[in-house]
Amino acid sequence: MGGCALGKYLITAALPYSYAPRHFGHLAGAYLPADIYARFRRLLGDHVVFVCGTDENASSIVLEAMKQKMTPKELCDKYYPIQKEVFEKLGISFNIFSRTSKPVHYEVVREFYNRLWEKGYIYPREIKQWWCPKDKMVLPDRFVKGTCPRCGAEDQYGDVCEVCGSWYESFEIHEPKCTLCGTRPEIVKKVHFFLKLSSLTKEVLEYVKDKKHWRKATYNKTVSWLEKEGLRDKDITRDYEWGPPAPFPNSENQVIYNWAENLLGYISATRDWAENILMQKEAWKEFWMDKETKLYCFIGKDNLFFHTILFPALLIAHGEYVLPYNVVVNEFVNLEGEKISTSRGWVIWLHDLLDDHDPDIIRYYAAAIAPETKDTDFKWQDFAEKINNELIGTLGNFIHRVLTFIYQRLGGVIPNPGELSEKDKEMLEECCRIVEAFRERVEACEFREGLKEILRLAQEGNRYLNEKSPWKDLREAPRTLYVLAQVVHALTVIMSPYLPFTSQRLLDYLNIDKNVEELRWSDVEKTLMPGHRIKEPKPLFKKIDEEYVAKKMKGLEELKKNLH
Repeated sequence: MGGCALGKYLITAALPYSYAPRHFGHLAGAYLPADIYARFRRLLGDHVVFVCGTDENASSIVLEAMKQKMTPKELCDKYYPIQKEVFEKLGISFNIFSRTSKPVHYEVVREFYNRLWEKGYIYPREIKQWWCPKDKMVLPDRFVKGTCPRCGAEDQYGDVCEVCGSWYESFEIHEPKCTLCGTRPEIVKKVHFFLKLSSLTKEVLEYVKDKKHWRKATYNKTVSWLEKEGLRDKDITRDYEWGPPAPFPNSENQVIYNWAENLLGYISATRDWAENILMQKEAWKEFWMDKETKLYCFIGKDNLFFHTILFPALLIAHGEYVLPYNVVVNEFVNLEGEKISTSRGWVIWLHDLLDDHDPDIIRYYAAAIAPETKDTDFKWQDFAEKINNELIGTLGNFIHRVLTFIYQRLGGVIPNPGELSEKDKEMLEECCRIVEAFRERVEACEFREGLKEILRLAQEGNRYLNEKSPWKDLREAPRTLYVLAQVVHALTVIMSPYLPFTSQRLLDYLNIDKNVEELRWSDVEKTLMPGHRIKEPKPLFKKIDEEYVAKKMKGLEELKKNLH
């Protein structure tokens, strides 16, 4: 397990519901930032476990399965491989992509809640529930819609408001209606089991107040919530059969509420990895039960309170697990100025983008417009401009110019520079400064700024190349191209968390027999020695033409007409 790793990092990305494909907003908001960070920490030599998996036990799964006339299992079995394939094609480097319908997850949930029951954090209480007189069934959270009791937003589900982020009990919702048939439901009474969250407010607040390194909005929202609202006890059982059974006395025919069990999916995924991939059954404990582990959770803002409040509360109540060191919360990506809506078709599906583009083109744009502190906008014209002008015009062009000159004019051999001039040394020093700035940005989870440092290094390289003009002065050419070869090599290393497929191609062009996953930070300081032979370079990317953009814009305009 060990070696001489610098540290232990457990990285999680929000568990996606398994009944729908992933769109561009999901990638930019959670999965790409998590992957960049995981790849970066591996680059530094840290021991990293990066886990995710489909969230398969929500009431929305049951609801969707009923709509599609399938069982929940059939629905999840249909979509799991689709999601897994998209993540693999995009190079999202999970150690495991698990499922919360697996026996290992049910076992984790059972053990976890048995402990909370034994410690007195769970108790039974009679509650009000919605009952649909037409469908003759209890309506759990997603089976009822109405007006948010906190902010008044309409058309919200019965557990959480997607507008203000509040969570509440379903019977609190105003103007309720059954999502299956539209009937106004009636109130019935039933005994459910509650988590004593109210007794954890002080400990959760103390935990959060120590997290000044969180993004400002995340920190302020969480502290404000805890200080103003406090924590109220939460109903954590539901009346349907799909999901981990509630393990409490007299809890037959009840399952654990989705948000009280899917957060434990991070733990069960790590156990799944240890048992079935690493084949070391207890290895998961080296991460979850070692106080030296830094746990990073990457999520969208709609999941903020579940990860900054509920998850730490659960872990504190249990007592044996590490708590999140950082909850990296991103805002949303809109589409051409309007909120993404999968039901209306106002969306950019990742599988569609992958049909048209190299995965690193998609990764580049997702990083370039990452919604780190505010909502951002996917615009087709902007997509083309950023790819054509930045990725290709700045980064790709610089690298191709350097490697092509070495291959065509210097016989593909890294030249002997002789004694470097002051300008040569300045370029190499500037390269070191930018590389260090890049490291600081990514360590702070400022991924857009990290990408800018990659571009800045290419810009500086281009400036130096134009200034030295080796095609005019062949005596200067060996020194200039030696220096630029080192800059290209440094770029190959630092861009690998962002553009892993491109880095792999560059390793091949540079004739370095190494997999991109094997790169380490120390490789930045290594030099391509005089006499080293490179292979023939090819252009790294294809430009996006205006015709393609016009076609995509026309499709959206037609969709908008039909919607209105």
